[in-house]
Amino acid sequence: MEKLREKISSIRAEAEAANARAEELEAKCKELEQFLMQRDHEIISLTNQNKHLTEDLEAAQEKIAQLKRLEDEDDDLKKENDAAQRKITLLEQELESSDKALRETTKNFREADVKAEHFERKVQQLENLLFEQEKKNEDLRHKNQELQAQLDEFNSQLDEI
Repeated sequence: MEKLREKISSIRAEAEAANARAEELEAKCKELEQFLMQRDHEIISLTNQNKHLTEDLEAAQEKIAQLKRLEDEDDDLKKENDAAQRKITLLEQELESSDKALRETTKNFREADVKAEHFERKVQQLENLLFEQEKKNEDLRHKNQELQAQLDEFNSQLDEI
């Protein structure tokens, strides 16, 4: 009987040890389940955070693409502006050349106009002189004719005498 009691005690001790071990393992299991639940929450949180970061990344990439398009448009506008500035510069140079040529032509025209007026006055003076000379010539011719007539009359009177 003693053996039986020892065996029962031994079985009880084993049972208590097994129960203690079972409780210990249950506690560890609960602890691991708690740890897994915590990890699941962390995974869900990180997944949500990853989703938001992915959305932010996509938004940032779209913004970068938009900024690159704006930069390209800006470059195009700068090129157009540079071309327009060069054209304006060329037109200003052409305007200056045309203005200089116009001033030179105007100066030459004024000089020619002054010369023309001078020559017109000279022509008028010469025409007046010619008119006076022709009048004198006509007067002299008329006097010459009168004198010729007088001479003829005088000669005819001399012939008669």
